[in-house]
Amino acid sequence: MRNNRSAIVALCAVLLAEAGCAEMQPAAEDAARRSGNPRMVEATHGASTLAASPLPIGDEEEKSIGEAIALQVVARYGGTIEQPDVVRYVNLVGKAVAKTSDRPDVPFRVAILNHDSINSFAAPSGYIFVTRGLLKQIQNEAELAAVFGHEIAHVSQKHLLDVIQRTKRVAGIGEEGLGYATKDPAVFKNVVDNAVKTLLDEGFDQDKETEADALGDVLAARVGYDASAYVGLLTRLRELKGDDQAFIKTHPNFSMRINAVQEAIRTNGLQSNGVLLPDRFAQRGKVV
Repeated sequence: MRNNRSAIVALCAVLLAEAGCAEMQPAAEDAARRSGNPRMVEATHGASTLAASPLPIGDEEEKSIGEAIALQVVARYGGTIEQPDVVRYVNLVGKAVAKTSDRPDVPFRVAILNHDSINSFAAPSGYIFVTRGLLKQIQNEAELAAVFGHEIAHVSQKHLLDVIQRTKRVAGIGEEGLGYATKDPAVFKNVVDNAVKTLLDEGFDQDKETEADALGDVLAARVGYDASAYVGLLTRLRELKGDDQAFIKTHPNFSMRINAVQEAIRTNGLQSNGVLLPDRFAQRGKVV
């Protein structure tokens, strides 16, 4: 009888926790302790942790969020450049790199922002943006592939979705979750606005940025691009502007990023004898 009662206590605790009845959790834990079974105490405590943990963002929610963020990025950066041959070329390079990621089925697409700043961004569901200013600093296709690798890594590792998960209560999302948020225009706008603020104004945590640098170089190298090309680009940008974080306020300083890429090259045994393709980039990747 005691075992049955303990099992019922644990089951009730799990059901109450999953239902979001946080106020019932202390009583359930107390009942489990009084049952004399330490496993029941662990089960009820685990149920509380489960209830507090965020629900994963589904593919449809990611798509809705990504589309809305992409629209804001395009609006903020003066629209996109409509050079069909160049757009087709950068998309071919980006998609080749994306196929080597952990999420090869995401429909990645690349747009060129009509802006002279030196930057690139990624929105959930595979929206990749590179500014005209950054394209003008790139010297070969391998560097371009590494830039795309960085942004693809943000998507594959769900960095922005992770930020949204951690700040969902700030954005006004309750226990209903993001599925509900996508159906409520006011709440959905709050979610998107907070995500855009992180993406364009505040930036990710440094560990997410350096992870994207390291993984992005690995992704480009898997295609066959020279692994040291990205170091060359970051070094030139550092020489151009120094380690001024105000220059690219959404990224760590260049020295930190270079170190992360060099460590990835060493750790993964990447080769610096891959292809660079400067001539092809000069012919196809130049914007006017």
